Amino acid sequence: MLTKKEFADGIYNVLTPFDLYEKMSKIITPEKHPGVFINYGNGHFVIAHEKFNDGLSISTDGLGVWVITVLEAAPDNSYQYSDRVHRTENTETVSRAIAALLINWSESANQQ
Repeated sequence: MLTKKEFADGIYNVLTPFDLYEKMSKIITPEKHPGVFINYGNGHFVIAHEKFNDGLSISTDGLGVWVITVLEAAPDNSYQYSDRVHRTENTETVSRAIAALLINWSESANQQ
């Protein structure tokens, strides 16, 4: 889990998806979160899990508003964008979306 300092740093020092990737790559490590992978490319921070069929793509629009898009697994084991999109100006909302996804995966893995 995130410490209060890590959470605060994630909220107040993250301005772009690349900043988010840099912060999360230090926090979401294979040792702490096995099966979770993150990536950055073409302005998108992507987080997904090898055992689950969902994930998130986080980017910004031309005005700097965060765009959180739910990813769904395709039949060929790749991910595709869903029509579930949330826009927010609050970086805290982005942090909470990532935390909620990690918690959901953790709880689902514990039930299996």
